[in-house]
Amino acid sequence: MDTRKIGLLPALLLCPAFAQAGVWINEIHYDNDGTDTGERIEVAGDAGTSLAGWSLHFYNGSDRRVYMTRSLSGTLGDTCGGYGFVSVAAAGMQNGAPDGVALVDASGAAVQFLSYEGQFKAANGPALNQTSVDIGVSEAASTPAGYSLQLKGSGNAYADFSWHAPASSSFGTCNAGQSFPPPDVAPTVTATTPADGSAAVPLDTQVTVSFSEPVSLQAGAIVLGCDTSGNVPVVVSGGPTVFTADPQSNLAGLEDCLVDVLANKVSDLDGAPTPMAANHSFVFTTASVPGNDYYQGVNQASASALRASLHAIIDDHQRFPYSATATDTWDVLEFADEDPLNPGRILDVYRNASYQKYGAGNTEYNREHTWPKSYGFTNDGSTNYPYTDTHMLFLSDSGYNSSRGNKPYANCLSGCTERTTLAHNGKGGGSGVFPGNSNWYSTTYWQTWGDRKGDVARALLYMDVRYEGGTHGVTGAAEPDLILTDDPGLIQASGSNLSVAYMGRLADLLQWHAEDPVDDKERLRNEAVYSYQGNRNPFIDHPEWAACVFQNQCN
Repeated sequence: MDTRKIGLLPALLLCPAFAQAGVWINEIHYDNDGTDTGERIEVAGDAGTSLAGWSLHFYNGSDRRVYMTRSLSGTLGDTCGGYGFVSVAAAGMQNGAPDGVALVDASGAAVQFLSYEGQFKAANGPALNQTSVDIGVSEAASTPAGYSLQLKGSGNAYADFSWHAPASSSFGTCNAGQSFPPPDVAPTVTATTPADGSAAVPLDTQVTVSFSEPVSLQAGAIVLGCDTSGNVPVVVSGGPTVFTADPQSNLAGLEDCLVDVLANKVSDLDGAPTPMAANHSFVFTTASVPGNDYYQGVNQASASALRASLHAIIDDHQRFPYSATATDTWDVLEFADEDPLNPGRILDVYRNASYQKYGAGNTEYNREHTWPKSYGFTNDGSTNYPYTDTHMLFLSDSGYNSSRGNKPYANCLSGCTERTTLAHNGKGGGSGVFPGNSNWYSTTYWQTWGDRKGDVARALLYMDVRYEGGTHGVTGAAEPDLILTDDPGLIQASGSNLSVAYMGRLADLLQWHAEDPVDDKERLRNEAVYSYQGNRNPFIDHPEWAACVFQNQCN
C-alpha cells in the first residue's frame, strides 16, 4: 500500500481532448483494500483498429521516469456500437500521489499521457517533456477489490467522456453508463440538377441540390458562375433535404457554368451542427440559342400558310446514318435521351427506366420509331431521311418497344394490357389503376403513359409537317408525304418505301399534346437534336401552333 493517498476527488471532471480520437485509455485499476489485485489498464477504440506495435509505458510521479512497459497486440473487435476493448494486466502498478501511464502508438509517439492523484512532467520515455493530464478521480486503500476507475458518458472519442469514481470493473466489455452512438457523419451532396457535365441545359434552368440528410444553409451556400453571365444571383428555397437555387436572370446560350456548394455554409440538423467536409462543385453547359430569325417568315394567317412556312424552315435537315462507325443515331439519341440525373445513363421513353449508356449491340434498350418505319419508310438508306430523323426516334426499353410494335397511337378503350413504368426523378411508378402512370395497349392501339404522351404526340406532329413529299433541297433525295389521320383504314403497313403514308390517331395525339404540355426535359431534347440535325421541332418551341395547323384554329 502507498500511504501518500489524498483521497477521492468527488467531482466528475470532463477529460481534456488529449488522446488520439480513435484509441484511448478507457479504464484503470491500480489500488484496492488489502493486497492489490487485478491491476489493469483497458484501451478502447474504433472496431477494426490494429494495436500491433502499440504499448503502455508506466511512469513514477516522483522521479518522473518509466518504471514498467506492457505491449499491446491484436485488433479491436466490435463490442459496443462499433467500438472494442483490450484489457492488459499491469501487476505492480504504483499507487499514486502522483503516478501515470502513457499510451504509445506503433510509431513510438505518446498519444495520451494520463496520471492519477496529481500531475507531473515526464523526464524520459515516449512522453518526454509532456505534462500528464490528471484524470481527477483516484482509488484508495479502502477501494473494494474488483473495482476500477472508468469513463462514462456518450460519444465517439475520449473527450466525449468523463472519469468516474471507483465502481465494479468491466474490463473487456462496455462500461456501465458508457455508450457509443453512431457518429455524426458530415452531410454530402447526393444529386444535382443539372447533373455534373450536362449539356444543352435550358437558359431558364433552376439548380437543385439534394443532400444526404436534412441540412441548414447559410446565405451564399450555393454559388453560380458562368463564363458569359458572370456571377449569377440566385434565390434559394426549399429544404431541408432538397434545395432549389433560382437564377434571377436567364443564362446566355452555349456558356459553361460552375455551381459551388460551400461546405462552411452547410451543416446538418442532428445534434451538434456538423458542416460538410468539403465543397461540392459541378458544371454544365447551356443550350444554344436559335437565331432570332429561325422562325422568321412564319405565316400564321391560316393553317395552310403556317404549315407551308414551317415546312420550309424545318426541311432539308442534316441526316446521320442509322448505324455507323462515325457519328450515327446512337450518338445523337444517347445525348438527346440522357438521364438528367446521370450523364452516363439514358432514360427510356416507355418504361421510364434508366440504363447505363451502351450504344449499339446492347439488349436492354433500342431505337423506337415513334412513327413506325413500316408506315412509309421501311428501308434504311443514305437517302431515306425520315428513317433516321432523331426528332422522331427515341430510346426505348427493348421489351416495351416490342410490345408497341407498329401499333398506331390512340387511347386504349377496351381489351387493354398494362405496361408499367418505373419511378424515377419524381415521375412514373405504380400500377393496376387505369391509366395511372402506365402504358396500355390492345391488339390495335398503343397508349403512351402520361408524362411522355405529349412528347410522342409532338414528335408525330413534327413528322407530318416536316415530310410533305417532294425532294430534299440539298441532296435531291425523294421524301414521302407523311399524314396524320383519324381514319384507321388509311393506316396501312408496307414492305417498301411509300410516297404517301398515314399514321394516327390525330385526335388522340392532339389530346395528348394538350394534356402533357412541353416541359424542360423535352425542351432540352429539342436543343440536343437541333445541335446535330440543324432543325427544330416547332411544336415544342410553339405548342400553340398545333391548333392552327391541325385544327384550323389560327388566332
